Formats: sequence, C-alpha cells, structure tokens
Amino acid sequence: MTGLRWARRALHATAIALFVLMVGLVLAQVVARKFFEPLVWSEELARYVFIWVAFLGWVVASERRSHIAITQFSERTGPRLQQVLGWLGDLGTLVLMIWLFWFGLKLVANNRDVETVTLFFNYAVVYAILPVAALAIAALTLARLRERVHQRAFASGGRDPGESLL
Repeated sequence: MTGLRWARRALHATAIALFVLMVGLVLAQVVARKFFEPLVWSEELARYVFIWVAFLGWVVASERRSHIAITQFSERTGPRLQQVLGWLGDLGTLVLMIWLFWFGLKLVANNRDVETVTLFFNYAVVYAILPVAALAIAALTLARLRERVHQRAFASGGRDPGESLL
C-alpha cells in the first residue's frame, strides 16, 4: 500500500471513528440525563470531538474536491481564464493554509497550560486540529498545483502527466 493511500485510509477511518464517538457521546448524555445521573464530561468531550470531526471533514472534502463552489462565472469563461482562476484559487488556498497553520501553532502554544473544565487534558489538544488540517489541505493544494503544472507541460508537448517523474 502506498503512503498516500495509507494516509487517505487513516484520515477517513479517523473521521468515521470520531463521528461515531461523537454520536455515541451525545446519545449517552441524553440517556443518562433522562434515566440516570447526567454525565457532566460527555457534553464537553462531544463538543471537542465535533470540532475535530468538522476539520477532518474539511480535509476529506478538499481531498475529494467536493466543496460547494459557485461556478456560474468561471464556467462561462474560456479555458485559458478557467486555468488562471484555478491557479488563483489554489494559490489563495495555499496562502490561507499557511496563515491557518501559523495561527494554529500559536493557538496551541497559548493553550498548553489551560485545562478543560471537566476532562483530563488541556485545550492545546482541542486546537491541535488547526495546524494538522492546514498542513493536510496545504499538501493537497500543492499536489493539485503540481497536477496543473504537469497538465500544462503535457498540453504544450511535454511529458504525459501520468508518467513517473523519476
């Protein structure tokens, strides 16, 4: 199994496992409140797991290129302008991910000493998903930019984009 395929499977498995955990926590919280003593920690943990699920979902959607896009303008332009808009979109995404990575690292560092209310870990664990997601989306965007370079080289008589670079 290639490294990329392994990373993709690990990402999807982690997102699924955290989603199931989140649903289970919320369900346990509802049942415990109705029939037993409330689980004071379950609501807080479900909230933090939800944050991780949301960011992992963002990475999965970026990997699958399934984000909502308003393409009314770009679809009515020529192929050359569509390429330019694609490059600008990818470069803008890369700049945003660099900023989010830097901001996420600062947020993690600032919250290393701040403990959660009912749980056994600090807020740095909650905020760690910011630089992780930014790094993953930046890597996906760089791969997309690499594809664009190879498609352009192939279109101008260069090497086949499917051909190995080595």
